[in-house]
Amino acid sequence: MVCAMARMLDFDSPLYESPGDEVPRRRRPRLRVDLPVWLGNALGVALMTAALITVIGLAPPATHEGALLTLWVRFWRRVLGWGAWMIPILLSLMGLTVLQISAGVRMQWRWTRWLAWEVAYFATLALLSLAHQADFHRALNGYDGGVVGWALASALLRVLPDWAAIMLSLGLVIFGVSTGVGLLGWVLDLLRASLAEPDFLTLPAQAEEKPRPQTKTGLALSSESRKPSKARTSKRKPPPPQSETTPPPARTPRDTQLPPLDLLDPEEKGRADTAYIQDISRRIEETLREFGVPARVVGVQVGPSVLQFAVEPGHIERTLPDGTVKRQKVRVSKIVGLRRDLALALAVKRLRIQAPVPGRPYLGIEIPNPQATLVRLRPLLMSPEFQKVGSPLTIAVGRGVAGDIVVADLRAMPHLLVAGTTGSGKSIFLKALILTFIMNLSPQDLRLILIDPKRVELSRFQGLPHLLGRVEVEPKRVQGVLQWVVAEMQRRYRLFEKARVRDIVAYRSHQARQGEEERLPYLVVVIDELADLMVQAPEQTEFALVRLAQLARATGIHLVISTQRPSVDVITGLIKANFPARIAFLVASSVDSRVILDQPGAETLLGRGDMLFLPPDAPAPIRVQGPFVSEQEIRRVVDYWKQSWSGEQAHEAPWEGLLAGEQHVQRWDPLLEEAARIVIETQRAHTSLLQRRLRIGYPRAARIMEQLERLGIVGPAEEGSRERVVLVEPGTPFHLGESNASTDDQGEKE
Repeated sequence: MVCAMARMLDFDSPLYESPGDEVPRRRRPRLRVDLPVWLGNALGVALMTAALITVIGLAPPATHEGALLTLWVRFWRRVLGWGAWMIPILLSLMGLTVLQISAGVRMQWRWTRWLAWEVAYFATLALLSLAHQADFHRALNGYDGGVVGWALASALLRVLPDWAAIMLSLGLVIFGVSTGVGLLGWVLDLLRASLAEPDFLTLPAQAEEKPRPQTKTGLALSSESRKPSKARTSKRKPPPPQSETTPPPARTPRDTQLPPLDLLDPEEKGRADTAYIQDISRRIEETLREFGVPARVVGVQVGPSVLQFAVEPGHIERTLPDGTVKRQKVRVSKIVGLRRDLALALAVKRLRIQAPVPGRPYLGIEIPNPQATLVRLRPLLMSPEFQKVGSPLTIAVGRGVAGDIVVADLRAMPHLLVAGTTGSGKSIFLKALILTFIMNLSPQDLRLILIDPKRVELSRFQGLPHLLGRVEVEPKRVQGVLQWVVAEMQRRYRLFEKARVRDIVAYRSHQARQGEEERLPYLVVVIDELADLMVQAPEQTEFALVRLAQLARATGIHLVISTQRPSVDVITGLIKANFPARIAFLVASSVDSRVILDQPGAETLLGRGDMLFLPPDAPAPIRVQGPFVSEQEIRRVVDYWKQSWSGEQAHEAPWEGLLAGEQHVQRWDPLLEEAARIVIETQRAHTSLLQRRLRIGYPRAARIMEQLERLGIVGPAEEGSRERVVLVEPGTPFHLGESNASTDDQGEKE
């Protein structure tokens, strides 16, 4: 009875799945009934009213005014006996369900549990009748299980003795109730979990498969125009079953020295509003049709903050001069040109059109998700996509527009540029990036240099064992830090030359073969605000960043820089050329978006972690919702490393000696810029060349050569050779600025 009514009202699972659903559910055959809002509300209120009237009629005393109510109550008492109290409960459930359908909420019903409740109910009626030896006169008077209970009890007594019929009915009641409340499934899951080895990183095998958009979001919309064609449906084949002899790849066990993932907050699952999605799909088609552009919505991708509607352009019939009719596909540019009209029709703040979606035969119209959910870092680190990269510097970028997990490898980038306006999510993304590194690498394998001119964003990581020195906040000290990083890069190259290896991976293997306990760690430099450094010392900052970006990849040194002012004087052409991997958060205009990504689009983002991620090898940027990390998560992980790390930790930064030496040497030589240009242009560096070209003496030329070595322009002096190696490529600009020019005695020219 309940199942039949529920099937008529279509309480199946929703067509659209949220990113929290890791395993897509199989659709069941169903009969859809789309009720108008007014009719659904009226029917729901009528059912609730009928339930209330039935309760009044069943409640003692049994004398109630009204012949219709008396007949209604007498009928159910005679049919179901004491079980007639289930009728108002059933009417209430039906009324609530109809009201939810009218409001656009699709409920998911488990038919096995409803069937179990029905078995328990009818077994209870039979048990009540068996308690009085199936007395028919009591059943007619509305006692025990009524006529239905008497009939079931009589049927059992004909084939079973009294005690066996009672035990069978009691067993059916217990089985139905336990199955209906899920107790039996809970016991089976508990037994299965106790027999299996616990592993909090293990995910279902189906989660590793990336479903197609059609199976991810469902295309069977209510209108006839949105139904998929038979040809398209026939091409969809079920995935091949996994072989029983081939087990899934084993997950790499997590090192016990690393922080447990329980320190991070779990992610909350969300549900999509199917009524809202169907309404937006209809309005998109109607708006395009009003402007003479036939198109249809063939799918929806539900992301944590964005809904992407897949729009397939239709055909336009054109009559040729000879009278023949030709069908022509709608041009993509026509749909893109209607972006503002679509935003007005859909009443959304921001709308972005991806034309076309890479690798798909449709356009993507992206609007904000009214039921947005936070993306947490913990499920990203536990995902098979993150584990599959296999790199120590894997970055959990976030979730895409379909809820899929997006990860990247910093070693392959090898440097990252992040830009966006204030409050768009840059600093939170940098915190999530640092948290990803320290969750998967120990201080023995990774060292961090954090530069935060704003003083308040990266200070949460103060005292972290991975940190070299402390978080640098003084712009005057930052130049010394970058000079030390350049010198460290040169030192590592000399180590590689001596060991006859080409990169840090080979050198770490060489160290392992040599039995060395200390490994050469990766070095990641994070700069939270580049604009402040470029204002105070643009030439020195650009020179150091470009120098590192060109040569530091093989040495395991990587840069992550961010800025809230994406202008050409901050993100220069040299910086963009050496930072192919870029992330653009919300910006003020399309001009700023072109500075970051060389194309517009970032001005249509939503903010709060919504980004466009451009990998080095991608033809177009990918829209991603970045992970959110709270201050409590950062504090828990940092406190864990402070308490658990027993290794050696340097309390003084290695560049303190360089900064102290620069304090003794008050000024650079005024001829240093000209000497640097001569060395870079000629690609030759020896003292006699500077003597001849600058017309100075040997002592001053030697001092200038030492300063060039300190700046990383030339290499160290080699035995048996007066000429040094020039480390800067021709055409690289170099300028010290007027603040470093000397007003002291310049020396005698000879």
